[in-house]
Amino acid sequence: MRRGLRDAVVAAALVALLAACSSLTRVAYNNAVFAATWVVDDWFDLHDGQRDWVKERFERLLAWHRTSELPAYERLLQDTAAHASARITEEDARRIHREMRALYHRVLRQAIPDAADFLLQVHPEQVEHLARRFAEDNAEAMKQSVKGTPRQRREARAKRYLERIEDWTGRLSPAQRDLVSARVAAMEDIADEWLGDRRFRQAETLALIRAKPSREAMIAGLTRLLVDTDSWRRPEYVAKLKARDEHVFAMIAALDATLAPEQRGRLNRRLGGYAADAAYLAVAN
Repeated sequence: MRRGLRDAVVAAALVALLAACSSLTRVAYNNAVFAATWVVDDWFDLHDGQRDWVKERFERLLAWHRTSELPAYERLLQDTAAHASARITEEDARRIHREMRALYHRVLRQAIPDAADFLLQVHPEQVEHLARRFAEDNAEAMKQSVKGTPRQRREARAKRYLERIEDWTGRLSPAQRDLVSARVAAMEDIADEWLGDRRFRQAETLALIRAKPSREAMIAGLTRLLVDTDSWRRPEYVAKLKARDEHVFAMIAALDATLAPEQRGRLNRRLGGYAADAAYLAVAN
């Protein structure tokens, strides 16, 4: 339901695995430490001893998340399932999004001190490795962002939305697919601004690491870059992000009004299943 931040160095590696509803399965959760450590290794080329250090910190974060956060996920998923069984309004979609963002930021804030400790111990060659990985990732993102004609890119965006929605509802009818496609087409394409925002955060992250500030300054810098994003983003881009979210909330409500009983039943079962996963994982060893 939501995209994990690929640029968020250490913290986002875990968030992408733990904070996204679509990833909240028992197998994915129980293997999150291994997967997150692998991601950090890919971005930093970990040296001897660092892998164990990173793994131990992720294990601590997972233990905290299991006991402190999963009950909140269960409650939110159960509440969403209850609304989905009847009707999801724009305000429901807006509130669910707001609560998911709050959960996401709580994980980030919990992870940032360990991320700061890690970034303060990386070697210069590892910082350069990260810079190269950023450049490679940006080149691929740029390539994808300009692929095809403007119409083809709009169609590709609509296809991505449809795939995500149908994962929850099952196959949409032609009229429902047209509704989604029309709503997505009405959204402003902010790919260029997104790429610029991404490059700025990466440059700021590299500058912060290279400066080797105090631990407190590193924590403050990461919190600014990863959590308090409106403090440095261009106001015009912030406004466009909010407008896009409002378009999505309206689309969800409009589509919800057209759901057939079997589609609503599938959505309710999926949400209930994830809530059950959260409840199980919260008490599992």
